Amino acid sequence: MSATRTERPVPPAAPPPGRWSRVTALGERWEALVAGQRRRRPWFDHLARAGGRYQRTQGDLMAAGVTYFVFLGLVPVLLLVASVIGLVLAGNALLQDELYAAIRDAFPGSTGRQIVGELRGAVGSAGVVGVIGLVGFVYAGLRAMDKLRVGMERIWKGRADEPEFLRDNLQDLLALVALGAAGLVSLGLTGGVTQATSWTLDLLGLDGAPGLFLLTAVIGLALAVATDVVVFLWLLKVVPATSHPVRRLLPGALFGALGFEGMKLLGSLYLSLISGSVTASAFGGAVGILVWLNIVCRFAFFTAAWTATLARVQAASPEVPARLAPVVPPADG
Repeated sequence: MSATRTERPVPPAAPPPGRWSRVTALGERWEALVAGQRRRRPWFDHLARAGGRYQRTQGDLMAAGVTYFVFLGLVPVLLLVASVIGLVLAGNALLQDELYAAIRDAFPGSTGRQIVGELRGAVGSAGVVGVIGLVGFVYAGLRAMDKLRVGMERIWKGRADEPEFLRDNLQDLLALVALGAAGLVSLGLTGGVTQATSWTLDLLGLDGAPGLFLLTAVIGLALAVATDVVVFLWLLKVVPATSHPVRRLLPGALFGALGFEGMKLLGSLYLSLISGSVTASAFGGAVGILVWLNIVCRFAFFTAAWTATLARVQAASPEVPARLAPVVPPADG
């Protein structure tokens, strides 16, 4: 009687050599390509380091929190504007028309017309509307400033400062008032300089000369950029309470100001494109504003990361957390 022979399982056949190695090599080649570009192009390396800092400090999450409360505060802001129109500008139809025209310029198409229509309807009950708008604006504004401050502290320091209710809310309230005042000053300067330019051209008899529209637009854009630089300096220095001098943060503020003006132009273009469709204006206007606000908030935090990873800023930083330290690409060879 023959013994039973135990058969060993046959292992699966190995894949032909080279089938998966080519796939895995793609990732290695891509990493090598990026590392080479970072070594050869300092500006690209700077962008990569800024993006890494932004991701490690959860910039998207911080931007989402700010976006929510800013969008929530739009309705109280409109109520406040309606209250101001009803109480302050009630006897001045010219100023009311100029304000409505500015709103329609800021929100082209049916979106601007809808906002102006709602404002006209709310002017009649200015007192009640003003109180509701003020309460809602203060609440949403304080929450937005809190999220903005915490996000900036995380990007600059790697962590948020120890919370303190009274101190934090007082700082956020002062920052909210300062930001609102800066916005009003910006509108006043832009409108005043535009009117002064038009008056000067009329006085000189050059109002119909070719190219003057472009000159006026350039002057308005330069004023807007200058105001944005001040706002971004405040965002980069005052909000996170950094010790860097203003001159060291100025490149980051200019970077943020130019990017913000570009996003304003894209936002106006988007609203103009959807203005021809009733359905797109009804839904796309609100959604577009929400998306635009989120992009602006993300860009503000990325600007902070870009500024914090500048060579001279990092060299002057007293201590950089290990998880925020720049990653140096390996050398060739």
